[in-house]
Amino acid sequence: MINSILLVDDNTATNFIHETYLNRVKCAENVLSFTMGKKAIEYLQSLKTFPELIFVDINMPTMDAWEFMEIYETLDISLKINTRVILLTTSIIPSDKEKMKQFSEIDAMMYKPLNENAIKGIMTEHFNLTL
Repeated sequence: MINSILLVDDNTATNFIHETYLNRVKCAENVLSFTMGKKAIEYLQSLKTFPELIFVDINMPTMDAWEFMEIYETLDISLKINTRVILLTTSIIPSDKEKMKQFSEIDAMMYKPLNENAIKGIMTEHFNLTL
């Protein structure tokens, strides 16, 4: 089990679905969600240790995933050394795959909504956890 997961998605229903699956899988002590990228960045800036896993929706109003990542990559690297960032989308388009390569701190891009099997796969692949 990891300590914490941060969800960043403007859709509250999607956040609720993901929180439900994450809690069912029992993969994290804490799951926190934000509907605005700016609020999530402000939260991260207040921490001494970052969540081990951050899910970010690509298409959000005000601040999309790319803008989120531009700011995220400027944050203190020592705070996020054990953090994995996974982008979530309803459709992976070639331009998103190309854009993803510009950000070294993005670990993966996946379709949403997540389900229990996808979460278990993430835990195995990125954290060596079998749930």
